Amino acid sequence: MVLTASLVASPAYPATWYCPVFPPEQKVEVDPQSGAKVIFVTTHSASDSNFYFHERCFLWNNRMLLFNSERFGRSEVMAYLLDTGELTRLTRPQDPNLGSRVASVNGDRLYAVKAGGIYEWRFEITRAPGTAVRVTERRLTDLPEGAEQRSSLDENCDGSLLTFAYRLGEDHYIGFYDLAAATLRPPAKLDFKPDHLQFHRHRSNLVSMSRTYETGGDWAPLDPPDPLRARVWTLNVQTRQPIPAFYQVPGELATHECWWVNDQMTFVGGFHHEGNREEGTVKVLDFKTGDIRIIGAGAWLDGVPAAQLSQVNWWHASGSPNGKWVVADNWHGTVALFNARTTQPRILTTGHRVYGSKGLHAHAGWDLKGEYVEFTSNKLGNPDVCLVAIPGDW
Repeated sequence: MVLTASLVASPAYPATWYCPVFPPEQKVEVDPQSGAKVIFVTTHSASDSNFYFHERCFLWNNRMLLFNSERFGRSEVMAYLLDTGELTRLTRPQDPNLGSRVASVNGDRLYAVKAGGIYEWRFEITRAPGTAVRVTERRLTDLPEGAEQRSSLDENCDGSLLTFAYRLGEDHYIGFYDLAAATLRPPAKLDFKPDHLQFHRHRSNLVSMSRTYETGGDWAPLDPPDPLRARVWTLNVQTRQPIPAFYQVPGELATHECWWVNDQMTFVGGFHHEGNREEGTVKVLDFKTGDIRIIGAGAWLDGVPAAQLSQVNWWHASGSPNGKWVVADNWHGTVALFNARTTQPRILTTGHRVYGSKGLHAHAGWDLKGEYVEFTSNKLGNPDVCLVAIPGDW
């Protein structure tokens, strides 16, 4: 048991400030292949990027999109107002930067790790006489003394719990903060390093994580073969015992898992790997049956150069909250949709990354209604945040 007196929640008096609001800088294009509207939310010369694809970045009513920006000399969280196109800087220049952060499912608020604690930011957005955004900040709890926070901060589907991963010495833990009781619950101690921590989208007591192995990475080793390699794990908040989601066949890829609807999880898998040439197929794991099916096929061809092969393989994937689509992106910055019922592919937009460059990955994710795909584009010469509206007749 790790809970000690130092882990008791220590809320501080709220701090309140108004955020500077900037005029729109967005650029709108129509993708020539799909006809979809592509909105470059940012066009600044600095690096702007979306949150990781499984991290919630839209406020609960879809009115505000949160993103990362380096335009102020460090990485900060900014926001895009969907109805006006305006941008706002949320962090005060004199304050420590936010670490892991997630938009809440309940109301206009954000939770974040900062300065050794977990904070709540409540937003007030007004329109008259002009747009104003006010933040009220409250420190919810201290992190465990000596804790090195890692992986995502996430909130469960009913807004009752936050989860976070941290290391104490050589030990790794999954922590839980009870928002209603304003206290930390007993943590789960792991015998491995976790990453990609995220709550189930519809079960409030279940989290998943990826296991970081010292050898092989996302691939189960072939030599010597490892028949008990499990990249993806789940954990119940009450029992706090990690359970493998499935074991990989030796030589099998399993990476970039993301909860979806109906007890399903998307991930990228494959069975061929040769240097920088690899197979990346979008798959769906059904936790009700244990079945794994292909929803977005990749490909493997001997002798085809990596740059060409990667045009027909995928690297990140996530499902729409309405259950209709799975979106995937690849190393060339192609963003595609796969129909959840038929698996029919539809190329949504292309050309948002140059293969082999240092350009950021798209990390394509979703708004809260399944109307927009959000991702990072390098098409204009530097990383920008983009939205693509799903065509209404698709």
